[in-house]
Amino acid sequence: MFIRSPKELALYIIDQRKKRKLSQAKVGKLVGLKQQTISEFELRPEGTKLSTLFSILSAVSLEIKASTKEDAITSKTSWKEEW
Repeated sequence: MFIRSPKELALYIIDQRKKRKLSQAKVGKLVGLKQQTISEFELRPEGTKLSTLFSILSAVSLEIKASTKEDAITSKTSWKEEW
């Protein structure tokens, strides 16, 4: 799956959190964050610190894999962002 924006990432993480039947509070407790921090990420992911993002990813058993634009083209998925 290619995720190309902070909002897409937040939506994917929310989906995974719910599939694992985890509340925002439980995610926070697993990694030492407040429930409010998880909520802020889910509502406004653009301002999230990377360390917070990686903590949330860990709590919902996800990891990030970076790929080049060329990999995206090879997989016949167009790259829409220039950042």
